[in-house]
Amino acid sequence: MCCIVLTLHLMHTNLIKLFIVSCLLFSCKPVNEEEETIPSTVLSEEQLINVLTDAYLAEGASGINVKAVNGEKFDSAYVFNPLKDNNIDKAQFDSSMAYYTKHPKKLKIIYEKVLDKLSVIQAKGKLE
Repeated sequence: MCCIVLTLHLMHTNLIKLFIVSCLLFSCKPVNEEEETIPSTVLSEEQLINVLTDAYLAEGASGINVKAVNGEKFDSAYVFNPLKDNNIDKAQFDSSMAYYTKHPKKLKIIYEKVLDKLSVIQAKGKLE
């Protein structure tokens, strides 16, 4: 009789352990990035693509002294401001980059689109 009670107790304990492990495994399901909604404080993918494209164009142009002005008198940081040009503040840009950095699949797609956009601009040889 004692053996039967001990066996039933062990089975009951094993079932409880199996239930707990099952719950833990199913609760750790990874979130699908495509289905996750983007918070309202984060820039949309299209907005971020535009800002990053402008930023890389500004970075490239900052090394070009278009007006042959002496370096002491020419400060490209004041001429090119992709955030201001797109009506975005630095805090919103920073929070957006933090969000997309945590979602590398989305960020990869964004950078691919930025590269495509820059390639089109380069192929045309001018800005729109």
